[in-house]
Amino acid sequence: MKISRFLTHDLRRRLFAIRSRTEYSKFQNSRQSLQGQYSFKPFDDTKTIFIHIPKAAGMSVCMSLYGHLAGGHNPVARYQYVFSKNDFYSYFKFTFVRNPWDRLFSAYTFLKKGGISKQDADWAAANIAKYNNFEQFVTEWVNKENIGGYTHFIPQMELLCLPGTDKVQVNFLGYFENMQSDFEYVAKKFGREITLPHINKTDGRTISYIEVYNKGMIDIVREVYKADIDMFGYFFDNSTLNQQLSNRSKIQLTS
Repeated sequence: MKISRFLTHDLRRRLFAIRSRTEYSKFQNSRQSLQGQYSFKPFDDTKTIFIHIPKAAGMSVCMSLYGHLAGGHNPVARYQYVFSKNDFYSYFKFTFVRNPWDRLFSAYTFLKKGGISKQDADWAAANIAKYNNFEQFVTEWVNKENIGGYTHFIPQMELLCLPGTDKVQVNFLGYFENMQSDFEYVAKKFGREITLPHINKTDGRTISYIEVYNKGMIDIVREVYKADIDMFGYFFDNSTLNQQLSNRSKIQLTS
């Protein structure tokens, strides 16, 4: 259900509670218990919110920091329905983003092997199995309309910004390519020193994404994921990582 972005945070939340009572109650119940695969309780317990970008080491981050999968792949806009304005803006919000070319190949490989759930396997059987290889998948399936149809391919900006805006709604933006250092920064916010394990690594992936792209495929991804590439400063081969890290303070983050 879409609620206008021009309304105040608390008014949007109240309207959501009225119009979507069952879902709102589910959200609030999730803040009280760790029962089930996902829960918002770890966020209240730590006064943090993790925006989990698919295929950006999010499961490892969740299990290391929360001991639980926490909120799952919810966009930041949904957390405005879950939490009051005071909680939403006072909690430390963070995320990790990933090179779109690398992330796309990782998602494809992960789902082609069946993913992690029956939903993943069913989706892959209906949408990936018919393509002979990654090149065919990119050239025939990857477009701006299709990528919005399944969680693992949604542009990262759509998960991190409120609808109709380009302001990233987190306090800290970590880079998958600088994971260890950025994770250590986040862990210190939790008052801990934690070693990040690698959970949910795509089994059998030994080839670099750089090896599977040709120029046409590179151009398709550059166009389709343009907003992510422009906002986070990515180049295909990650050759500008140091510049990205030095420039990330210029990205429009929430206060």
